[in-house]
Amino acid sequence: MALLHRSMLLAVLMSVLIRAIKVYGSDPELVTDFVSTDVTPMDGNFFTFTGFRGGLFPGPGEVDMKTAYVSDFPALQGLGISYALMCFQPGGILNLHFHPRGSKLIYVIEGTLTVGFVDSTDKLFNQTLQADDVFVVPKSMVHFMVNSDPHKKVNVIFAFSSANPGKVNLPSNLLRSGIPQLVLQKSFNVV
Repeated sequence: MALLHRSMLLAVLMSVLIRAIKVYGSDPELVTDFVSTDVTPMDGNFFTFTGFRGGLFPGPGEVDMKTAYVSDFPALQGLGISYALMCFQPGGILNLHFHPRGSKLIYVIEGTLTVGFVDSTDKLFNQTLQADDVFVVPKSMVHFMVNSDPHKKVNVIFAFSSANPGKVNLPSNLLRSGIPQLVLQKSFNVV
């Protein structure tokens, strides 16, 4: 009977610990309306971002981006959101990359954009988006974007579920990382 009692007590303790770990494993909740800084005076200017004014002008076949991350817009601190504006000229490609700290919501303002991501089972999810379409890329999924239209640019807005989503470019981060050549060759199956 004592053994059964100890087993039940251990099971209850494990359940409590697992739930506590889940709570601490998530993003902390703000305990104030927002995170204030030493900005004086604290007024509407603190909550206004003007960095997208003027638009974007990438060269032929290129991509250009402006961000409203917490580093650019301190009012985002603790809010778990950020934005980016991007323009793809005809033939412009956003190479394979992922965001380790946030999911990405893609809204096409104008043009046609092909997007895709690969999940952890190596399945490709891709779509060609038109103006006013929205596509979501889950956090940490490797993804790409390309403007295949030879004549029209594409403008998009990205919304992130993080004030600083981070970005890991593939393969450039890997090739410039100092990882031994043999490891890269075997990993990419080019030996």
